[in-house]
Formats: sequence, C-alpha cells, structure tokens
Amino acid sequence: MLRSLASAFMLLCVLAPAPGLAAPSAAKSPVSDEPALISADEITYDDNLGVVTATGNVEVSQGGRVLLADTVSYNQRSEVVAASGNVTLMEPNGDTIFADFVELTDDMREGYIRDIRVLMSDRSRLAAASALRGGGRKTVFHKGVFSPCELCRDDPTRAPLWQLKAMEIEHDQEERVIRYRDAWMEIFGMPVMYVPYFEHPDPTVERKSGFLAPQIGTTEFLGTTFQQPYYWVLGSNRDVTVAPLVTSKQGAVLTGRYRHLLPRARFDLRGSATVADRVNNDGTTNTDKFRGHIDSTARFDINDTWRAGADIQRATDDTYLRLYNFSSDRTLTSRAFAEGFNGRNYLSVDSYAFQGLRSTDRQAETPIVLPFVGYNFASEPGAGGGRYKFDGDLLVLTREDGRDSRRISTITSWELPYTSGIGDIYTLTGRVQADAYWTSGVDPNSDDVNPSGSTSSFLTGRVFPQLAANWRYPWVRSSGSVHQVIQPMAQVVLAPGGANPDEIPNEDSLDFEFDDTNLFSLNRFTGRDRVDPGSRVDYGLKWTANGEEGGFISAFLGQSYRLDEPDIFPEDSGISDQLSDIVGRVQITPMNQLSFTYRTRLDKDDFTARRSEVDLQVGPPALNLNLDYVFVASQSGESEFENREEINWTLRSQVSRYWSVFGGQRIDLEADEARQARIGATYHDECFLVSVVAERNFFSDREIEPENAIFLSIVFKHLGGISGAGLNTVQ
Repeated sequence: MLRSLASAFMLLCVLAPAPGLAAPSAAKSPVSDEPALISADEITYDDNLGVVTATGNVEVSQGGRVLLADTVSYNQRSEVVAASGNVTLMEPNGDTIFADFVELTDDMREGYIRDIRVLMSDRSRLAAASALRGGGRKTVFHKGVFSPCELCRDDPTRAPLWQLKAMEIEHDQEERVIRYRDAWMEIFGMPVMYVPYFEHPDPTVERKSGFLAPQIGTTEFLGTTFQQPYYWVLGSNRDVTVAPLVTSKQGAVLTGRYRHLLPRARFDLRGSATVADRVNNDGTTNTDKFRGHIDSTARFDINDTWRAGADIQRATDDTYLRLYNFSSDRTLTSRAFAEGFNGRNYLSVDSYAFQGLRSTDRQAETPIVLPFVGYNFASEPGAGGGRYKFDGDLLVLTREDGRDSRRISTITSWELPYTSGIGDIYTLTGRVQADAYWTSGVDPNSDDVNPSGSTSSFLTGRVFPQLAANWRYPWVRSSGSVHQVIQPMAQVVLAPGGANPDEIPNEDSLDFEFDDTNLFSLNRFTGRDRVDPGSRVDYGLKWTANGEEGGFISAFLGQSYRLDEPDIFPEDSGISDQLSDIVGRVQITPMNQLSFTYRTRLDKDDFTARRSEVDLQVGPPALNLNLDYVFVASQSGESEFENREEINWTLRSQVSRYWSVFGGQRIDLEADEARQARIGATYHDECFLVSVVAERNFFSDREIEPENAIFLSIVFKHLGGISGAGLNTVQ
C-alpha cells in the first residue's frame, strides 16, 4: 500500500515542474527506489477496487519534493493518480504549485489540473483555470495569466504593473518553447496590446533563433531610423546576428555579427556596410558613396605553449563610426600576433596597422609595424638571491610617406636584493641597453615624421649602461586600532650622458609624463627609442595608515636631482632641469562610501601645480557623487595641446526603492564651455525597467554637428524590451 502511494507521489511530481515555463524535472523520472515519507490522518486500501487512499493532512516527501493535500488516491488497476483539496507541491528548485484537483493517467503522459497557480523561484506567477497534459511532452493551460510582478501587499487583488493573458498557453517541454494564442498584455489592468499568436523559449533555453528588441530613433543626418536585429543560431558553437538599420535620409545600413567557438579557436566578426552621402574634409559632399567598417577578433590556442590571434579594425572614412553611433574611437588599431610561454621564457611576434580618425591625421604618414618581435627571460634566483633578466626586440616600422626605422635592441640586467639586520632593504641593479638602428627619410634636426627638408639614411646605434642602488627603510608603528608605516626611500643611478643621438628617430617614446609612478624607473620614457641619460639621485617619503575597520590613508612625495642638465626632456616637463619638480600622491579611503585620490606635480621653484588629478567618490546610494578633475600645463614643444583643465562629474540618487536619477557634465574649464551634459531617470522593479536619458553633445567634426539626444529603454522581464538608441534632435 505504501509503495503504491509512493508511486502515485512520483507521478504527481513529474506533472508539476514549471508548468508553462520550464521543465527541469520532466527530462527524467524520479528515482523509483528513493524512500518516500508519507503522513496522513488515515490511510485505507480497498482490495476489491485496488485503490489506496490517504485522507486528512496528507504530506508526502521524497527527494526534496513535498506534496500537501486533503486527499491522495491511487487506482492500481487504471493507474490513475488523483489529489484534491488544497493541493500544494513544493519543488526542490523553489517553485511552488497550488491546485484544487490533480489527476494523472497512463504513467504521467496524460493529465489534468483544475485551478492551477504557480509561484516560481524568481517570484514570477502563473495561473490558469485548468491545465491538460498530453502526449507526454506538452502541457496546455486554458485561460492563463502570467506576470513576474509582485502583488500589492495592501491589496493583493489589485492588478500587477503588467501581466500577460492568453486563452491558451502551450509549453512544449521537448522543444522547450512556450506558445501563446489569443494573447494580450495588460498594464495596470488595462489591455494595451493584442497578438493572435507569439512564442518564446522557456527559461531553460540559453540560445534560440528569433527577433531581438528593435531600436528606433532620429538624427539630423540619418533622419528617422529603425533597426530590427535577428539572432540566428547556427549550431551549439555558432551564431549570427543580422541587424539592418533603415534610415529615411540615407537608405539602409546592413550590420551583423558572427561568432564561432571551436575547441582551440574562437572568432568574433562584426561589421557594417551602406551606400550614403559623405562630407569631405574640404566641405564638399559625395553622394551615394560606399561606407562601412569591420571590427573583428580571432584567437587560436595552438598548444600549451603557443597561441595566436588577430584584431582587425578599419573604417572607410574618418567620421563614419561616430556618425552612425558605432564607436567614438579616435584611432583604430589592427593587430596580428603569436606568442609563446615556456617556463621563464616569453616570445612574441606582432604586427600593427593604425587608422587615424581625426581631421588632422594623414593616413600616408601613419606607421605600419611589421614585424615587432620581443623576447623576455628571467632567471631563477642565484647565489645571494641575484637574478638575471634579458629583454630583446626586433622592430621594423615603415610609412607610405615619411621616415622609416628598423631596430634591434637588447637589455641585459642583473638584480641583487638584500635586507640588513636593522630592516632596511637594498636592491643593486646593473643593466646594459644595446641598440642598432637603420633609418631612412630622417632629418636629424627635425622631429617631423615627414620632414620637408633634406633627409638622409643612417646606420647607427648605442650602448647605454646603468648602475643603480635602491634603498628603503620601512618603520612600523601601531597605536590602538591604527597601524602606520613610514618609509623613506632613495635611489642612486649612474649612467653616461648624451646617449640619444639625433640620427635615432623617436617613434615609441613620444608620450612622456613625469609623475609618482615613474620617479624610480631607470628609464622614464615609455619605449626604447629614448633612454634616460646621466647620473641622478631619486628620493621620496611614503606614509600609510590602516585601520582595523578597513580605513586607509596613503601619501607620497618625491623628487629627483641630476648631476647635469639633460637636453632630451621637453621644457616644462618637470625633469628638464637638474632639480626636478616635486611629484606626489594622496589616497584617502576612510570608509566604504568615501574615496579620494589626488596626484600632482608641483613646480620646484614656486610650488605651483603643473599637473593635478582628482578622483572623488563620496556618498551612499541615496546621494553619491563621482568627480574627476584634471589639469595639465602645456609643455614647450608640444603643439597639439595647450593648457588643459577639465572636470567631469556625475551625481546619482536612489530616490526610492525603484526610482533613481542622475545628472552630469563634462566641462572644459580652460575654454569655459561644456563638452557634454547628461541627465536621466530610471525605474527598475522586479519585473519592469524603463530608463530615459537626455544628452547634449558639443562635439563637431565635418558631418558631425552638436546635437541633443534622448535614449529610451523599456524592458519587460522574460519578454525582452524596446530601446530608442538615439532619439536625436540637432540644434
């Protein structure tokens, strides 16, 4: 009798999982030999009829499932299971099913449920007048209602924010698809949309072909736009997204993305193409020109040692990406590479091609790097803890129009750390950089990549040795819950001067910046075309304090003194004189809701700031501020930028449980004008999201004019959403 009831319980369990949304348990039957615990006020067995009946507070549990009902019966002859009266089934995945009456026949392949209600693990709700299971694979709900929205606590009978009603909801557990017939959406109880039929995958499906959320918008150049993406699954490891963009002024733009994952390779190919008008640099317009872009990556895991890859970024013209809202990058970088790791050895082979997207960029003068070979080796610690390192590279840099450079460079170094008995720490470093150059199209008296005067070819090189001794002495003090570390540090570097001949063009060391991060670097340049010549002394003081509650404060000041005055550094760079500017950093994080970082470079003579950076994050979610400020004084010889002073702030507020607002600006303080302004509001609850962002951009470049934009996003949980990515008006 008990075995019969246990079998009946197992059949009931298989019917119920995720009725209409998911069926994680329907793929396999319960384990028949798993013990079941049955409790009831009374259990009877009719031998003549072959019926087992449990009545009164029936509770059956097995394998994490619990069934509650007033009555459960099992007819052994007809193999019919029935449960009635306050039927409740609690699933291991958190779903809870309620019903007035459940009946199953033919080993769960046919079944009927009356007045079914489901509370799913994510708090979504499904209710139907009845449900019928047929063929062992489909469950059909009649007069069903679905909503992931929470009910009103004060009045549960009030309609949720939105719900989906249908005369028939069919869940195909084999295809894992949910189909709706005669369905309509209600918002606050009011019907707003009707569809005779639609379907979507159930939540157990991660990938399925179908339409994605459309996008609508309008811009001055494109006019009214509409984009409808379609996602196409080609296999378990491949898919394609095709997203044609239709515009009222410039025709159609075809965009797409292809992804392919292999055991030892992966591909991600993206791009677009169109025929549209194009504004040239001189202001003239070419009609019906082909325009497009490609942005693709590929990676190959050849074996445990070697891997390779390629990144391709190209556009047909300078303004296309920003005009069609694909990207705001100023430079596109294409790269092909291979690299290998073996113990303490690393070898890479790279090639680079660049495309500048600013109006001042000349593509013929943009460098092409093919190849760039790098090798690195670090030895095991030897006698006394000493360690050898070797870094070498081979570089070939060419241009269609301008100078070329070919380089072989090696850096061999040896480091010996030592800690004395009183706790101060020493590091002795000796290193030699050897470079050989073969250049052409070079004017030794000009830094122009395409000199207007006479040029020459050179075969030159250098050998540049350095010897450095680094010292630091950390002092630790604890006072109550605060632990402090005061650490004076100094470094002596011995090296010859005049190690940067004019015949060596500067290609990889243009981006020079003297700050607290490279004060103690042996070479403060970013590349190898320029070295940091001469002997010098670097010194600084660092202080940190840590609290047991997690608070943190750190401060650093440092400076450098040279034995001679090098002429390699730009004027006003902070390091062009014997005594350098003072560099410093302050970090304060006393609590989770406050973080402050300040970095500066102070003029050595009058202590005025030559560079200042502030990063501030303060406030709880109810009201918090993110602020970034930067000031950089102009450097002599740097014509691209004058003084730069900019502030970027964003103020956010979580007004209530569901509502949040924000506003922000990017302001050019030097020009006393805004570069961008944004405000927005978001409503986000458990079932619905709507976000509105208004933006004013002041950027202009040929076709691109300053414009206002409104971005609208509406998302219904489980159903997707609609977004207007660029409801723009131009002023």
